[in-house]
Amino acid sequence: MFRKILFLATSALSVLGFLTTPCLHAQDQSTQFEFGAQYSTIREDNQQFQANNFSGVGGRFAWNLSRRLAFESQVDFFPEQGLPLNLVQGGQTLEAVFGLRAKVIQTRRISVFGLVRPGLLHFFDVQVLGGGASVTFTTQPATYFVLNLGGGIEYYLSPRWVLRADIEGDPYRIPAFFAPNNSTVLPGKINDTTRLSFGVAYRPGALIDNEPETNVPGRWDFGPLFSALMISREGLLNNVRTEPGFGGYFSYRFYGVFYADGDLLYFPQGTSGASPQDGGAILQGLFGLKGGIRRNHFGFFGKVRPGFNSYSAALTSQNTFTEPPTSTYARSTNFVLDLGGIVELYPNERSTLRIEVGDTHLFFPTRDLTVDGSTTSVPGGKMQHSIQLMVGYGWRF
Repeated sequence: MFRKILFLATSALSVLGFLTTPCLHAQDQSTQFEFGAQYSTIREDNQQFQANNFSGVGGRFAWNLSRRLAFESQVDFFPEQGLPLNLVQGGQTLEAVFGLRAKVIQTRRISVFGLVRPGLLHFFDVQVLGGGASVTFTTQPATYFVLNLGGGIEYYLSPRWVLRADIEGDPYRIPAFFAPNNSTVLPGKINDTTRLSFGVAYRPGALIDNEPETNVPGRWDFGPLFSALMISREGLLNNVRTEPGFGGYFSYRFYGVFYADGDLLYFPQGTSGASPQDGGAILQGLFGLKGGIRRNHFGFFGKVRPGFNSYSAALTSQNTFTEPPTSTYARSTNFVLDLGGIVELYPNERSTLRIEVGDTHLFFPTRDLTVDGSTTSVPGGKMQHSIQLMVGYGWRF
């Protein structure tokens, strides 16, 4: 959560700096491509079991689609040796991400941007269980899907030279590890780490006049949604899976660049087991704030939306004295916090193609479980992460 607070504070300071800067015209020219280099850090555990920021270097390429929107790729190598942990990390680290960068605020000298970049996170030596009869551990390389979410600031030394600083969160999906005897010994999960980058970029080629910007009409926006949710579940062989879901969204602009925004989604897949917090199908509601811009044929927004995951069949009691043993279930509703980005495309004047990505944080409280007539409290454990992708089509008016 410290990383989230740091990112929000950085964004607030950026906006404050923009508001206190004398009014300047936005950049009128740019080039089609940018090449850059950066110093980066990634947060991992070191050999003393301490969380530490490891240093690395890398390169970046951007293809500017418009004055605000760019397709961007970045590769970073971190040569320090991280502590080998069960599937989570170990050895040197390589990360490659590819996605969108969108400038929400832009003047002649600075811009504030957001990043949504999926990619791959590679560890050279994660720890896994060996294949012998006794419990032994070994190390091997591992590559995981990662969703790089964040934002930052650019400062333009000239039309060609750019200084840049950004901060991102990196939730990544760890699949289960199957031992050679074909039994699950290390369950999968969604883990998370933090990234910082400081770099410089150069814009080669001819300077091109940026297209004029126009506002996109519409205060209300609503439509259906389809979602894919990567989440850890109880009672599964591999513990983590991708849940398909469907529902709808609404959005209402109430002031300037700020919108009230919400999703309601249903994930019908059940589970073969349950805990006092989790079990059965999921009903998800997210209601909060999105902020950003709509210009010409696209919009880009950051989102902060608290809400709930309501599980239809969480475990409430067990009776082992009956034959067969019996269990009872009830609905369990838990708090979640959705952080991420929204990209919108406008094929015509009144329709919206909406793409959402985010890290939905899961908070499980302590619940009571009755076993053979005796009630005990089951702690919810630490906060968990999930990776969520949503695609929808809506109407504006």
